[in-house]
Amino acid sequence: MTIHKVTAFITRTGRQGQPQLLLFQHPQAGVQLPAGTVDEGEAWVTAVLREAFEETGLTHLTIHRHLGQIDNELAAGEAILNQDSRIFSQPDETSLPFAPLFTRGMTFVVGERVEGEDGPFDNAQGRRFYHIIYQEYDQLPDPQTITLYIDGWLPEKRLSWRKTRHYVHLHCHQETADRWSLPSDNHHIFTPFWADLQPKPTVIQPQTRWLDDVYDQLLYKP
Repeated sequence: MTIHKVTAFITRTGRQGQPQLLLFQHPQAGVQLPAGTVDEGEAWVTAVLREAFEETGLTHLTIHRHLGQIDNELAAGEAILNQDSRIFSQPDETSLPFAPLFTRGMTFVVGERVEGEDGPFDNAQGRRFYHIIYQEYDQLPDPQTITLYIDGWLPEKRLSWRKTRHYVHLHCHQETADRWSLPSDNHHIFTPFWADLQPKPTVIQPQTRWLDDVYDQLLYKP
């Protein structure tokens, strides 16, 4: 199963006639582009408008064009969650799960695989499990502290090995402030803001690659 992602490159013409790109400041994860996961059964065109609204609050957006895609964004030793799940303390779904519920589309570092049918944690279904590690940091892009570290196990059936990312150019058709704030998930406050496209804005890794991939297309006026 391939998990699809979208990245929204939302542009407008600024007051001085310069092209501008909409970014947002995450309180912990740095300056980002609006992006997210395509829900199961959802089209990417629907997903990109939904994600843009959720992370910016904008409602008057139109899709200008599909700018391209990354066919598989996962690195060696990575897998992506294909359904909401908790991480288990042992390779057994009856073992104690860690508290956070991880949502579909999150990426993990994966290690060894345990074969349930002949491994030390055998169960009736003979399920396979992967050892995974997940970390979160504060104050990206210059982290000072690991805020969450989980070393555990996930069933193989909940992991996928392909992540396709769609780059989508959107136009904004509503008047906004240059900067505003809105509540988001996990009690976070996001702060969207317009940034001049020239010089190229700075965003966190790995989003620098996304912006590099489409930068010339965003500057081009057909």
